[in-house]
Amino acid sequence: MDKEPFSPHAVMGGVALELRQYLGVAKRRKLTIVLPAIGLFLATLVVAMRLPNIYRAETVIMVDPQQVPNNYVATTVTSSISDRLSTIQQQVLSPSRLQKLIDSTGLYADLKGRVSAENMIRNLQSSISVDVATSGGSRMSTFRIAFNGRNPNDVAMVANQLASMFIDENLKAREKQSEGTAEFLDRELQETKKELEKKEAEVQAIKTRNIMDLPESKQYHLEVLGNLRAQLTASQDRVNRAQQERVYLQSVMVSSHPTVDLDTGGGATASPRQSEIQKLEARISDLEARYGPNHPDVRRARKDLADLRKKEASEVGKTATQQQPQISSEVLAAEARRNPVVESQLNKLKQDIEEQAKIQAQLQQQIDFHVAKLQQIPIFEQQMAGMMRDYDTLRSHYTSTLDKKLAAQMSTALESHEKGERFLILDSAMPPTKPYAPNRSLIALAGLFGGILSGIGLAAVMEMSDESVRSEYEAARITGMPVLAGIPHLMSRSEERRNQLRALGAVLGTAACSLLVGFVVSRVTTLLS
Repeated sequence: MDKEPFSPHAVMGGVALELRQYLGVAKRRKLTIVLPAIGLFLATLVVAMRLPNIYRAETVIMVDPQQVPNNYVATTVTSSISDRLSTIQQQVLSPSRLQKLIDSTGLYADLKGRVSAENMIRNLQSSISVDVATSGGSRMSTFRIAFNGRNPNDVAMVANQLASMFIDENLKAREKQSEGTAEFLDRELQETKKELEKKEAEVQAIKTRNIMDLPESKQYHLEVLGNLRAQLTASQDRVNRAQQERVYLQSVMVSSHPTVDLDTGGGATASPRQSEIQKLEARISDLEARYGPNHPDVRRARKDLADLRKKEASEVGKTATQQQPQISSEVLAAEARRNPVVESQLNKLKQDIEEQAKIQAQLQQQIDFHVAKLQQIPIFEQQMAGMMRDYDTLRSHYTSTLDKKLAAQMSTALESHEKGERFLILDSAMPPTKPYAPNRSLIALAGLFGGILSGIGLAAVMEMSDESVRSEYEAARITGMPVLAGIPHLMSRSEERRNQLRALGAVLGTAACSLLVGFVVSRVTTLLS
């Protein structure tokens, strides 16, 4: 079967035919389209006109940074502004706070007794909004608190009170956090102080019990040892001199001539060597009195005295060897005659030697004591190192905690004097002169547009459900045969008038019903709100 060639005129004719059909449907169903549009438009218009005016007041709050540099006073509040603002918002918008706000401002006075407190609080919460206005990076600079209501003066008053509540809660939150930090550091400081005092008492007790073993006593032991050893050396020198003198006196007593008895007229003379010894002894006594026992001149004189005594003793020995029988007889004679002066000197030297021996024993005992203490100091120092390390650690922790506590107290004072980060009202809420909502024109246009769409949809449904044949095109399509001619429907004047009245009545009835429905809906909406 051959296909018919494509014809642009046929396509345009088909589009025109389709358009005429749609226009014919719109003409036939004009009331079906117009009445829903009029009804929904009028009902929406009545509802929009009867909706109460909603006013909106806004307060802009600026986040003022800390006025004192952090280098001088470091803040103890570490939470971010966003987190703190979220917490403050939850606190301010809590039911208890909002109930106090309703009671203090007299909000919803016309609804009391008709609406429960929970509904009023819920309505108030939905009317409050907190939005960040501007932010720079991660830090917030300003935020906005808005409140919607029906009374311009009330919305401005409530917005300003909400701003004051946010400012007060922020200050309380910062002070509470700062005071909490200070209290924690104070408790930690007191506990550390107790431990430090306990450790300090232990260290002090050990030092008191072992005061001679402390490293600080080392210099004392060394000085005392030096003095004791000097005294021991002086005592030993004194004993040596006494022993030398004792030997000399013993030799003199043996070799000297008998003592002259003045009553009997006897006499004896001293040897030249003995005279020199006596002069040298007198000189040594004078030097010791003038310069002390350790002076070089004194030591030299003592050496000379010892040499003289050795020489004298050797001479006496030689003489005794050559004249043994005579000496023996002379010794026996001297023993028989005994020299009391020499004997007294010998006894004195003996006592002096014995006293110096006792003194040397005491000095040696003290020297041994201080030497033992010096040997004990490194051991005790090692034992004390661990305890002092714990003590120094506690002391360092105490000092650090004390610095932190003072810094926390300064931060608390900073917050109490409102010198820290704070909220400031940048723009106070003013009573609005124009309502914020509702947008009545937009509502009415939405109603008109919705009504037209509803009418078109209703007309399309009615047209598809109607099986009547209204045109030659529909008859030809149904029968499949061409239509030669069509007879139009002719109406008389009375029928036309009757149709016009019927259409006018439908329009007026629809308008009246729409107005009534609008009043009812607006009333119900007002009661529910």
